[in-house]
Amino acid sequence: MTDQRSFARTVIALSLAVIACCALTFTIMLLAGSPAVQPQRVLDQEALARAVLNNVETDAEFVKPPTIDDVSCPASIPVEAGREFECKVVGVGDSNSSGRVWVKGKIEDDQGDVSLG
Repeated sequence: MTDQRSFARTVIALSLAVIACCALTFTIMLLAGSPAVQPQRVLDQEALARAVLNNVETDAEFVKPPTIDDVSCPASIPVEAGREFECKVVGVGDSNSSGRVWVKGKIEDDQGDVSLG
């Protein structure tokens, strides 16, 4: 009788150890591939604002050339090929123009290359 109980305890202990190892392995694999652990890549806001500003024709819509502070783009744009977004450039317009320009952008590849138009 004692041998059976000892054997049963040994089997239960080994089973619990195997289950704990499997749970630990699963947790490590889940965390290693989890997007929450690896931060999502986003476009650099300052570089994007400079690129948008360089793309705007300042003589057509603005009384004075806009500055980088006049550029407004969505925050934290994830780097995903094909993603589209719009940035707004607000400056001082005259009676013939509003002083606002919208610049459409598109992320071309997973490296974060952007085309503006």
